[in-house]
Amino acid sequence: MPRHVFTGCQSTNTATRRGWGGGWYNNGVRIEQTNGQAGAGLEAAVAELEAAPSFPVAYAARVRAAVRRLDPLPATLDVPGALALVTQEARIDVDAPLRTRRRGAKAAKTVVKRLTAWYLKYLGDQVSDLGQAMVRLGEALVERVDGVKEEVDDLRDRVARLEAEARERGDHS
Repeated sequence: MPRHVFTGCQSTNTATRRGWGGGWYNNGVRIEQTNGQAGAGLEAAVAELEAAPSFPVAYAARVRAAVRRLDPLPATLDVPGALALVTQEARIDVDAPLRTRRRGAKAAKTVVKRLTAWYLKYLGDQVSDLGQAMVRLGEALVERVDGVKEEVDDLRDRVARLEAEARERGDHS
């Protein structure tokens, strides 16, 4: 029995509907029927879908831009950068947004927010404190590693100097 595959994954979306020409559609993107066999690769399937005239290029660009904004990790991450990232992300915002498009949902969200605010603040404060403690631990470890690196460099210089002195004396032991 054929499965409905979207870039190699079985589709379980109940909103997928049967389209003309024997294919399946989900938000305007054709999903081909296969017998459980993935195509030549995920990259090729994505490229094919993106090349289709029905592909929502503007929407995909907006989604990709939003995902990049949400990604907290820079392209390269060194230790000071990682500590700065943890410091930035350690504070937990427990103030949930109330904006909604559904009628009556804002009132329900307000009630839930008021009922759970004390607990979320308590939990958020604990997680934030843990994050700050992790930053302090990281800073202490960085200082310790830097100190060890300096000691190793000093020892290398000392060994090189002693080896040079031994060669000058003709002592090869």
